[in-house]
Amino acid sequence: MNYRRNDSEGEAGRLFDDLTSHFSHNSVFMDVAAIEPGRDFRKAIDQSVASCSVLLAMIGRDWLDTRDAQGQRRLDNVNDFVRMELASALRRDIPVVPVLVRGAKMPTEDQLPDDLKELHYRNAVELTHARWKSDVQLLVRALHPYMDPQSADEACPPVDAPETATRSSAAAAVTSTQFEPQTIERISKELATYIGPISSVIVKQAAKRCSSIEDLCIKVAEEIEAEPERARFLKSCRF
Repeated sequence: MNYRRNDSEGEAGRLFDDLTSHFSHNSVFMDVAAIEPGRDFRKAIDQSVASCSVLLAMIGRDWLDTRDAQGQRRLDNVNDFVRMELASALRRDIPVVPVLVRGAKMPTEDQLPDDLKELHYRNAVELTHARWKSDVQLLVRALHPYMDPQSADEACPPVDAPETATRSSAAAAVTSTQFEPQTIERISKELATYIGPISSVIVKQAAKRCSSIEDLCIKVAEEIEAEPERARFLKSCRF
């Protein structure tokens, strides 16, 4: 979940509680994990976003025009955490769902920096105070196909649409199991040589959006910064 504390912290916390009541607690992340001293926060954010299946962008009335201490719009700062998380997800073609709260409207393309302009074309959902429960139910149904099978199995199905929940859970299972476990493990081990243990998470998440081993290797190779190392990794995939 991507949000600004001064814009939608209350709604983000409320939605987090609702989502964790439907899905396993470990499958929903409200904040990027604390970044250790000495780490490049840009890489830390990029790797954290790479491990998610879908990103919820909480947008309130002040989201566009929140300013820093110097009076500059935060979205215009390339090192703004909210912008960096969203740009990383959009660049990787990770599903990004704008969640409009407090009567906010979707920003137009010309209101967004270049690396966020694609956000304007993502289908949004609206959460209203008066219809919060039913609005969240619609969002939960939309999220089911992106969840891991275990999370989907543990989810509490909407009481008014069990058939829909069953179909969504089945779709999530099919998406996650299109590659043999041995294939996922082998690619993860090869990738770990270049980016470390987070490779297993990245490969599993990327596998949900790829239809072939070639596609999967090319997708996760984006995590390797140096071109020679990226080429060696792709060669080791032998697709």
